[in-house]
Amino acid sequence: MDYREPVKIVVDKEIALTVADLNKTLIVTNEKNVDFAYCTSLEEVAEKFGNNTKIYKAVEAFLSQTDGSGNILKPDFFAVMGVEKGGDEDAAYATKLKAAITEVLDESWYCLITIMDTAKLVEELRALIVSERRVYIAETGTYPLENADKAKSERTQLIYNTKTSDGEDREYKSAAYAGAVITAGAGNKCSMVKLSGVSADVTGGKKQELTKNNITFVEKRTSEGYIVANGGRAMDGTYFDETTALDCMIVNLNEAIQKMLILKGFPQDEEGYTRMEETITSIMEQLGAKDILAKENGIYEYKVTPVTQTKEERMARTIKPNVLFRLKGWAYFIDLTLKQTYDTVNKKN
Repeated sequence: MDYREPVKIVVDKEIALTVADLNKTLIVTNEKNVDFAYCTSLEEVAEKFGNNTKIYKAVEAFLSQTDGSGNILKPDFFAVMGVEKGGDEDAAYATKLKAAITEVLDESWYCLITIMDTAKLVEELRALIVSERRVYIAETGTYPLENADKAKSERTQLIYNTKTSDGEDREYKSAAYAGAVITAGAGNKCSMVKLSGVSADVTGGKKQELTKNNITFVEKRTSEGYIVANGGRAMDGTYFDETTALDCMIVNLNEAIQKMLILKGFPQDEEGYTRMEETITSIMEQLGAKDILAKENGIYEYKVTPVTQTKEERMARTIKPNVLFRLKGWAYFIDLTLKQTYDTVNKKN
């Protein structure tokens, strides 16, 4: 008999992430070689890289984001790493960086930011990001990406940035976006997101072109001049909030079922079926409380199908539960109808 993991949730592959990882970001620079490290402050980044480096400025943008109430969005920790580019060509460096990231897949991080994005790098990292169920927020100053078909996935998002040349006016839009979206937690709003520390560089017809290519852009909105990221779609057109919400669900269910399997187990009778249903229900309720699931009439929108087993499944010691659910998601388009009348609007009965 072949070995298999005790808990299998039907996705691309088994999940190595933990619940605590899903709002953590890894920021990688090409300035010099520095080992992977966890940080909690900008000062720690300065100690490792210096306070006039690209990664220092990127982390500064990452840590300066706020929620809708103006509170700073500060993660418990984030990760940094340096992989020096030197004289490497883009293709050679992409291969080197992929190897370095592969070595730290067992560390606690979910979102990848690289401070030297190229079309070749996005293409090279695609398979790794997809297979490990991570996400990658990259920047681009040109579109469409020359290798868009090879780089396309629901896990890679492109941010349009015209200020990527080394210099005082350089901006770190992907880091700012990750600070506002990833740090806020799985399923968080990914379009019309207010950003700090970056400027708007898109107006007029360019919005149509970028939207067509599934590229998120930064613009000014409202009379107060809010700087917002508009788009929120991955390269394949999937909204990022859907991807992160599903990852959160998978990781939480995987963790809970494994713990119960270890601590009490699931007998192959009504006792075990009930325990399985209760375990899944408990996690789905928690996901609802985290704003991952939709709510209707005060009840979270999910249904755990009563668990049963066939003779063959009992012989194979396998239980196959099923859950139907609806993600909460976010509305990004509002169609408001205004209707004028010359009649009395509020008539008395």
